[in-house]
Amino acid sequence: MSIVGASEQTRERLLTAAREVFSECGFQGATVREICRRAGANVAAVSYHFGSKDGLLAEALHFESLRLLQEANACAAACPEVRLGLFIRDFMHMLLDENNASSQCRIMARELADPSPGLDKIVREAIAPLHDFLARLVREIVGDKVGDAELRRCAYSILGQCSFYHHSHPVLQRLHPELRYDSKEIEAIAKHIADFSLHGLKYLGKTA
Repeated sequence: MSIVGASEQTRERLLTAAREVFSECGFQGATVREICRRAGANVAAVSYHFGSKDGLLAEALHFESLRLLQEANACAAACPEVRLGLFIRDFMHMLLDENNASSQCRIMARELADPSPGLDKIVREAIAPLHDFLARLVREIVGDKVGDAELRRCAYSILGQCSFYHHSHPVLQRLHPELRYDSKEIEAIAKHIADFSLHGLKYLGKTA
Protein backbone atom coordinates (compact mmCIF):
# COMPACT_ATOMS: atom_id res chain seq x y z
CA MET A 1 0.00 0.00 0.00
CA SER A 2 1.25 3.49 -0.84
CA ILE A 3 2.08 6.04 1.85
CA VAL A 4 -0.82 8.21 0.61
CA GLY A 5 -3.22 5.25 0.82
CA ALA A 6 -2.11 4.36 4.33
CA SER A 7 -2.44 7.99 5.43
CA GLU A 8 -5.98 8.20 4.07
CA GLN A 9 -6.95 4.98 5.85
CA THR A 10 -5.61 6.37 9.11
CA ARG A 11 -7.62 9.55 8.58
CA GLU A 12 -10.83 7.58 8.00
CA ARG A 13 -10.21 5.40 11.07
CA LEU A 14 -9.74 8.53 13.15
CA LEU A 15 -13.03 9.98 11.88
CA THR A 16 -14.91 6.76 12.61
CA ALA A 17 -13.42 6.50 16.10
CA ALA A 18 -14.04 10.20 16.77
CA ARG A 19 -17.73 9.89 15.91
CA GLU A 20 -18.05 6.97 18.32
CA VAL A 21 -16.23 8.70 21.17
CA PHE A 22 -17.91 12.09 20.69
CA SER A 23 -21.36 10.43 20.65
CA GLU A 24 -20.57 8.45 23.81
CA CYS A 25 -18.63 11.02 25.84
CA GLY A 26 -19.40 14.44 24.38
CA PHE A 27 -16.73 16.84 23.23
CA GLN A 28 -15.45 17.70 26.69
CA GLY A 29 -15.29 14.07 27.81
CA ALA A 30 -13.71 12.78 24.61
CA THR A 31 -9.93 12.54 24.62
CA VAL A 32 -7.56 12.43 21.69
CA ARG A 33 -5.81 9.50 23.34
CA GLU A 34 -8.99 7.40 23.43
CA ILE A 35 -9.88 8.31 19.84
CA CYS A 36 -6.42 7.31 18.67
CA ARG A 37 -6.53 4.10 20.70
CA ARG A 38 -9.74 3.02 18.98
CA ALA A 39 -8.39 4.07 15.59
CA GLY A 40 -5.10 2.24 16.13
CA ALA A 41 -3.24 5.47 15.40
CA ASN A 42 -0.49 7.53 16.98
CA VAL A 43 -1.69 10.51 19.05
CA ALA A 44 0.25 12.82 16.74
CA ALA A 45 -1.98 11.71 13.85
CA VAL A 46 -4.81 13.98 15.01
CA SER A 47 -2.61 17.06 14.75
CA TYR A 48 -1.25 15.89 11.40
CA HIS A 49 -4.64 15.29 9.79
CA PHE A 50 -6.94 17.74 11.58
CA GLY A 51 -4.82 20.25 13.49
CA SER A 52 -6.61 19.77 16.82
CA LYS A 53 -9.52 18.06 18.56
CA ASP A 54 -11.73 20.96 17.44
CA GLY A 55 -10.67 20.33 13.85
CA LEU A 56 -11.39 16.63 14.21
CA LEU A 57 -14.87 17.37 15.56
CA ALA A 58 -15.61 19.69 12.63
CA GLU A 59 -14.60 17.00 10.13
CA ALA A 60 -16.51 14.28 11.96
CA LEU A 61 -19.80 16.17 11.77
CA HIS A 62 -21.26 15.15 8.44
CA PHE A 63 -24.95 14.42 8.76
CA GLU A 64 -25.52 12.67 5.44
CA SER A 65 -27.60 9.81 6.89
CA LEU A 66 -29.96 12.24 8.61
CA ARG A 67 -30.36 14.29 5.42
CA LEU A 68 -31.11 11.16 3.39
CA LEU A 69 -33.74 10.10 5.94
CA GLN A 70 -35.55 13.42 5.48
CA GLU A 71 -35.32 13.30 1.69
CA ALA A 72 -36.67 9.75 1.53
CA ASN A 73 -39.55 10.65 3.84
CA ALA A 74 -40.48 13.75 1.83
CA CYS A 75 -40.64 11.63 -1.34
CA ALA A 76 -42.65 8.79 0.19
CA ALA A 77 -46.01 8.11 -1.44
CA ALA A 78 -48.00 8.32 1.78
CA CYS A 79 -50.21 10.77 3.67
CA PRO A 80 -48.48 13.13 6.15
CA GLU A 81 -49.80 11.21 9.16
CA VAL A 82 -48.17 8.01 7.92
CA ARG A 83 -44.99 9.86 6.99
CA LEU A 84 -44.74 11.28 10.51
CA GLY A 85 -44.88 7.75 11.91
CA LEU A 86 -42.26 6.58 9.42
CA PHE A 87 -39.98 9.49 10.26
CA ILE A 88 -40.22 8.89 14.01
CA ARG A 89 -39.57 5.16 13.54
CA ASP A 90 -36.50 5.70 11.35
CA PHE A 91 -35.17 8.52 13.54
CA MET A 92 -35.53 6.43 16.69
CA HIS A 93 -33.66 3.54 15.11
CA MET A 94 -30.84 5.93 14.17
CA LEU A 95 -30.80 7.28 17.70
CA LEU A 96 -31.27 4.15 19.82
CA ASP A 97 -30.41 1.00 17.89
CA GLU A 98 -27.33 -0.38 19.64
CA ASN A 99 -26.35 -2.40 16.56
CA ASN A 100 -27.01 0.17 13.86
CA ALA A 101 -27.16 3.60 15.44
CA SER A 102 -25.99 6.76 13.68
CA SER A 103 -23.11 8.25 15.65
CA GLN A 104 -23.76 11.64 14.00
CA CYS A 105 -27.37 11.47 15.14
CA ARG A 106 -26.26 10.68 18.68
CA ILE A 107 -23.76 13.56 18.58
CA MET A 108 -26.60 15.87 17.58
CA ALA A 109 -28.77 14.62 20.45
CA ARG A 110 -25.91 15.05 22.93
CA GLU A 111 -25.40 18.65 21.81
CA LEU A 112 -28.89 19.51 23.04
CA ALA A 113 -27.80 18.69 26.60
CA ASP A 114 -24.06 19.36 26.48
CA PRO A 115 -23.10 21.92 23.78
CA SER A 116 -19.60 21.74 22.35
CA PRO A 117 -17.45 24.13 20.26
CA GLY A 118 -19.09 22.53 17.24
CA LEU A 119 -22.59 23.62 18.25
CA ASP A 120 -22.96 26.30 15.55
CA LYS A 121 -22.02 23.83 12.83
CA ILE A 122 -24.32 21.16 14.26
CA VAL A 123 -27.27 23.56 14.46
CA ARG A 124 -26.63 24.83 10.93
CA GLU A 125 -26.11 21.45 9.26
CA ALA A 126 -28.31 19.09 11.28
CA ILE A 127 -30.67 20.58 13.86
CA ALA A 128 -32.06 23.52 11.84
CA PRO A 129 -32.78 21.42 8.70
CA LEU A 130 -34.38 18.73 10.88
CA HIS A 131 -36.64 21.25 12.61
CA ASP A 132 -37.60 22.82 9.27
CA PHE A 133 -38.41 19.42 7.80
CA LEU A 134 -40.53 18.40 10.78
CA ALA A 135 -42.34 21.76 10.88
CA ARG A 136 -43.34 21.35 7.23
CA LEU A 137 -44.60 17.83 7.92
CA VAL A 138 -46.59 19.03 10.93
CA ARG A 139 -48.03 21.87 8.83
CA GLU A 140 -49.41 19.30 6.40
CA ILE A 141 -51.22 17.61 9.29
CA VAL A 142 -52.59 20.62 11.23
CA GLY A 143 -53.35 22.93 8.30
CA ASP A 144 -52.81 26.65 7.79
CA LYS A 145 -54.81 28.01 10.75
CA VAL A 146 -52.08 27.13 13.26
CA GLY A 147 -49.57 29.94 13.81
CA ASP A 148 -45.83 29.59 13.22
CA ALA A 149 -44.97 29.80 16.93
CA GLU A 150 -47.37 26.97 17.78
CA LEU A 151 -46.04 24.99 14.84
CA ARG A 152 -42.50 25.30 16.21
CA ARG A 153 -43.65 24.13 19.62
CA CYS A 154 -45.22 21.05 18.03
CA ALA A 155 -41.93 20.19 16.32
CA TYR A 156 -40.04 20.77 19.58
CA SER A 157 -42.45 18.47 21.44
CA ILE A 158 -42.04 15.62 18.96
CA LEU A 159 -38.24 15.85 18.92
CA GLY A 160 -38.25 16.26 22.70
CA GLN A 161 -40.08 12.96 23.10
CA CYS A 162 -37.59 11.27 20.79
CA SER A 163 -34.49 12.64 22.48
CA PHE A 164 -35.85 11.82 25.96
CA TYR A 165 -35.29 8.10 25.39
CA HIS A 166 -31.67 8.76 24.46
CA HIS A 167 -30.80 11.20 27.23
CA SER A 168 -32.69 9.36 29.95
CA HIS A 169 -31.53 5.84 29.12
CA PRO A 170 -29.33 5.49 32.27
CA VAL A 171 -32.25 6.54 34.47
CA LEU A 172 -34.79 4.38 32.63
CA GLN A 173 -32.55 1.33 32.97
CA ARG A 174 -32.43 1.86 36.72
CA LEU A 175 -36.20 2.24 36.87
CA HIS A 176 -36.69 -0.81 34.64
CA PRO A 177 -33.54 -3.00 34.67
CA GLU A 178 -34.99 -5.27 32.01
CA LEU A 179 -35.23 -2.41 29.48
CA ARG A 180 -33.28 -2.99 26.27
CA TYR A 181 -33.40 -0.89 23.15
CA ASP A 182 -33.78 -3.82 20.79
CA SER A 183 -35.71 -3.54 17.53
CA LYS A 184 -39.04 -4.52 19.11
CA GLU A 185 -38.74 -1.94 21.90
CA ILE A 186 -37.67 0.82 19.51
CA GLU A 187 -40.65 0.08 17.25
CA ALA A 188 -42.98 0.24 20.28
CA ILE A 189 -41.48 3.53 21.48
CA ALA A 190 -41.74 5.05 18.01
CA LYS A 191 -45.37 3.98 17.63
CA HIS A 192 -46.23 5.45 21.03
CA ILE A 193 -44.61 8.80 20.18
CA ALA A 194 -46.30 8.89 16.77
CA ASP A 195 -49.76 7.99 18.12
CA PHE A 196 -49.45 10.38 21.06
CA SER A 197 -48.27 13.22 18.81
CA LEU A 198 -50.87 12.65 16.11
CA HIS A 199 -53.73 12.80 18.62
CA GLY A 200 -52.41 16.13 19.86
CA LEU A 201 -51.85 17.51 16.35
CA LYS A 202 -55.31 16.52 15.15
CA TYR A 203 -56.90 18.17 18.19
CA LEU A 204 -54.86 21.30 17.58
CA GLY A 205 -55.89 21.35 13.93
CA LYS A 206 -59.58 21.13 14.86
CA THR A 207 -59.47 23.82 17.56
CA ALA A 208 -57.18 26.33 15.82
